[in-house]
Amino acid sequence: MSRQPQTDSAPIHDVIGLGFGPANVAIAGAIVDKWSAAETSSSHAPLQQVLFIEKQPEFRWHPGMLLPNSRMQISFLKDLATLRSPQSPITFLAYLHSQDRLLNFINRGSFTPTRKEYSDYLAWAADFVQKRGVQVRYGEEVVAVSRLDDGTVEVRSRNVENGEEFSRRSRNLIISPGGTPKLPPALSVIVPHPRVIHSAYYLSAVEDFFASIPQSSEPLRIAVIGAGQSSTEVLLDLHSRLNSLAVSRGKKHELDMIFRKGSLKPSDDTPFSNEIFDPAATDMWYNLPSKRDRQAVLREYNPTNYSVVNMRTIDSLYEVMYHQKLLDGIKERTGREEESDRTRINLRPYTSIFAAEIVPGATGGEAVRLTFHGIHNRTVSQKTYDAVFCGTGYDRDSWTRLLASSNLAEHFGIKSSAIELVPESEPVDQGTVPLFADVEDVGVLSPVSSRSTDGFSTPPTPATPQSQHSKLNGETQLSKVRISRSYRLLTPRASGEDGQAKSADEPRIYLQGCTQSTHGLSESLLSILGVRAGLVVDELCEA
Repeated sequence: MSRQPQTDSAPIHDVIGLGFGPANVAIAGAIVDKWSAAETSSSHAPLQQVLFIEKQPEFRWHPGMLLPNSRMQISFLKDLATLRSPQSPITFLAYLHSQDRLLNFINRGSFTPTRKEYSDYLAWAADFVQKRGVQVRYGEEVVAVSRLDDGTVEVRSRNVENGEEFSRRSRNLIISPGGTPKLPPALSVIVPHPRVIHSAYYLSAVEDFFASIPQSSEPLRIAVIGAGQSSTEVLLDLHSRLNSLAVSRGKKHELDMIFRKGSLKPSDDTPFSNEIFDPAATDMWYNLPSKRDRQAVLREYNPTNYSVVNMRTIDSLYEVMYHQKLLDGIKERTGREEESDRTRINLRPYTSIFAAEIVPGATGGEAVRLTFHGIHNRTVSQKTYDAVFCGTGYDRDSWTRLLASSNLAEHFGIKSSAIELVPESEPVDQGTVPLFADVEDVGVLSPVSSRSTDGFSTPPTPATPQSQHSKLNGETQLSKVRISRSYRLLTPRASGEDGQAKSADEPRIYLQGCTQSTHGLSESLLSILGVRAGLVVDELCEA
């Protein structure tokens, strides 16, 4: 394995971004706009050496969920730049104009693009900023960061194909970790396995799954875990695919949707509720006096994003299940069965997964046996499935392990990878009386961390003592790290805790998409990408 060391002649980057998803594409766009403004005014262009490092071989945005005709849940105006600068060349309207589809989109009469079109827009924007001088190294995985004596940060990365290592220096670091697919605790112990599939990989994995099924007329059993947008879309797509597979007369494929709530809940996308995603709401959230107050607001607005489904998708599923009931009635009365009616959807509410194991499959190969626990009736049952698909959200805490394993940990007062972000002015002792102390059940609040939904309103899996996603393998020493309104991590010195002035050569590290606990529900979503990018880039240029 070779490594290219940093030499004195190698450039020191003004900014290195870890990851090149939508958040850092928005950052790159804001930097390009600064360059354009400098050219117009004949002034010195800021942040001239800019690099982003991305593990994927090319720009990708939720490739596993680009289902036919699936729609975005936000207005196209909440794109990478419009709310920051409507004149920016990377707005969604600029993309449509460049593709000669602007009039067609207007005639379409909808503010919400398809997910496929929005993915293409993001890829177009990523390509646009590269053509304007932003450097992107695809196919490299960041393995370590460290602080150097001159106040810069060293970033070490590795080529994912050949293992070649690189070392680069930067004055500023922007961490946009994206999401790591999260599974229910019981299933996490048997993965990786080709019959347990997260929605992040759905489109490619589902093709492989059906290709691996032996040609027979035996019915399939498939489970879908979760009750959010992704789970429901996966359920409907599987229903369509299964109905195209032949099955023995009198038998049906079984498609079970398993979730902890009592029913599918509609997302609250009404105008007043949607204001929780506005930049002004981020100010409100950040300035609340205590963690408990922020958690209370989170609980109030959970129906806007967590474990909910948009009404169009709910109506589609209900129509499918109503048609299923209609055909059952016709068969019972006449004895006639439609050839296309090959799949039975079953909803299993108030159900949690207690255990999972790999067993021999009835149709060949291996299957997954799930043990269920009834949340209210406490019953225990089992069922074996040919495949299990999970729409159970994402973890966004990889940045905590990256910093905790670095000498930057001491710099920021980090004692373990169990990190709690705290607003700059909040007392560490949390002794403030909460503003919402009169809220019912205020002592039982939803956990808030950098773990969040998948951006399609899929519910996070509740933490359990057995979960590999909870409490970081027994670490109990929680590190409270302050973060500014502009998303910059603050050292104890920078926040004035040691009574000393801030040092000019301190490395500056910003977080993107993983600060929900301090900056609100919009953090892991697309709603404020442009505004947030402008805030970060403005601060970088002023320093």
